[in-house]
Amino acid sequence: MADYPKKQFFQEPTKSRILRVNDVSADDNLVDRIEHLEEGEALIIETKLIPQKFSNSRKFLKHGPEVKPTRVYTLEEVARNKFVPVQLREEAFNSIEKHAYCSYSFMPFTGKDQRKRKVSLVECVEAARIFAYAHNLGTGIEFKSYEESLKVESEGATIPVKIPSRRRKYSKYEFNLISVPVIDSKNKFMVSQGIGSSGHNCKRSQYSFRYVYEEDKESSRVFDFCAHEIAAYFEIINHYWKILKNIIPLEMSQFAIPTQRTIDYYKRLYDSVLMMDQDLTQDKLRKLNKAEKEILLWGFVHKYKHNETFFATDKLENYNWQLRNMD
Repeated sequence: MADYPKKQFFQEPTKSRILRVNDVSADDNLVDRIEHLEEGEALIIETKLIPQKFSNSRKFLKHGPEVKPTRVYTLEEVARNKFVPVQLREEAFNSIEKHAYCSYSFMPFTGKDQRKRKVSLVECVEAARIFAYAHNLGTGIEFKSYEESLKVESEGATIPVKIPSRRRKYSKYEFNLISVPVIDSKNKFMVSQGIGSSGHNCKRSQYSFRYVYEEDKESSRVFDFCAHEIAAYFEIINHYWKILKNIIPLEMSQFAIPTQRTIDYYKRLYDSVLMMDQDLTQDKLRKLNKAEKEILLWGFVHKYKHNETFFATDKLENYNWQLRNMD
């Protein structure tokens, strides 16, 4: 499939366009400096963000440290503690160290698919952008829920979805979300732990497999969510709560929903920040890669905690996504 340009809503300023504004350099206090960049300012980061033990950004994203909300393994634990995913995320996010993380993760404790689930903050934010595009400029996110099966209570709903691509001339992606919690029962948390998808073929999903290092204790079997899958779940939350007055998909959501403050910070990573990279042959400057954005987002969480960064109360479709330094 040809790699067509991004749709206008998802386009970003080029490195040369960022360099036209007044630049300042920094190697510390990066979160504060990035968040408070003024119009007409750009920040050049002079220090490496990815830990040296990882040879490149892809290795870090696949094998870097994860934030791990409390692992739950039995229905008895759920019944005793009444676990809610957002509460577990809040506790985990609020206790992170000043550290480079590649994602947060959770584990299913029943069912056929026992792969660990990984969720990147970058993918959560990009999901919010896809959701806003679909509601304001695109043709929406389509889905149909099949809840008639007697096993929905114990296994969750299977929901076919169609979601827009961020690139021109691409058809909508079609895939199934599986193990979607929609029924208020003792099994709802267990179902949410098994959330996944089948049939999705975006480029990121195709290359999300990994092999562990020899010293790693965990399996190489990982389900790594992409922005399309998360955006589809955001749409399911939106529909079930607004139309059906069913709060279960929201209550049991495994996906962190960014606040507008986080979106504003994230936009600066795209439109006003460059990285000094000594491995480059020419001007030594480049735009941030995904691993560096992920690390800087976790830095934002460390500074402002969960509720300020990934506990949204506003409507995602109303978020402001306007970037600076666009031609």
